[in-house]
Amino acid sequence: MQAAPRPSRRERSGVDRVFLTRILRRAKPWLEASGHQAAAHVMPPVCPSCMAQLRADGDALCADCRGALRPLAAPRCRGCGGTVDGLLELCGDCLAGAARPWERAVSVFDYGGRMRELVHRFKYNGGVCLAPFFAAEMAAAWRRWAPDEPAEAVAPVPLHWRRRLRRGYNQAELLAAGIGAALGLPVRSLLRRARPTRQQARLEREARQRNVRGVFAARRRGAWPESVVVVDDVMTTGATLEAAVRELKAAGVKRVCVLTLARG
Repeated sequence: MQAAPRPSRRERSGVDRVFLTRILRRAKPWLEASGHQAAAHVMPPVCPSCMAQLRADGDALCADCRGALRPLAAPRCRGCGGTVDGLLELCGDCLAGAARPWERAVSVFDYGGRMRELVHRFKYNGGVCLAPFFAAEMAAAWRRWAPDEPAEAVAPVPLHWRRRLRRGYNQAELLAAGIGAALGLPVRSLLRRARPTRQQARLEREARQRNVRGVFAARRRGAWPESVVVVDDVMTTGATLEAAVRELKAAGVKRVCVLTLARG
């Protein structure tokens, strides 16, 4: 009787990989839980703003840093997400200016004091540890102020590739990723920067509008969602967001809302 041929080394390694994959898949939940517990024991959670150790109350910021932030007061303006200063649903700035191209705007904090410092750290000094806190606050504000707004996707405002290369990341993409996960929405890169621009923070209102005129171009890939939430860090005059939203609507998106961390 002829003996069965011995499996080759490649066949044995393939079986071993399948066996090891099954073991790791079953052990994954336990490994993850153990890893989180070990990490929490070795490195307790700290405040991303001041690096002080957090208390066990579940807040993402320490009490001092939380108290230094200024959440926008209610009621909120549909046009810019800021505080309404009258009896109408639009603030004085939105009533005096041209109509916004989006359906609703939601923002979270007043852009001043500690928030300005944190945004600058987040954007220009590699403070990506702030992204989870920022995104969670933005998602909570969206649930509160726009619970009935349809949304099929979250779209970050893009950076030009040169600026992204220098910075190493796009802060709007980090925010969009956290917001999408919290709201159960996909993140879609629907726009690109067609040309580099000067930093908006250094320009006056009219110069900001000229700076971003025609700067965005739609990415023509796949089916487009009908309703989109555009995400950025700060709204001041709104020139950047207006340029992005107009390009999305020209490409066929029917309903666009904007969600920002702070209103300047």
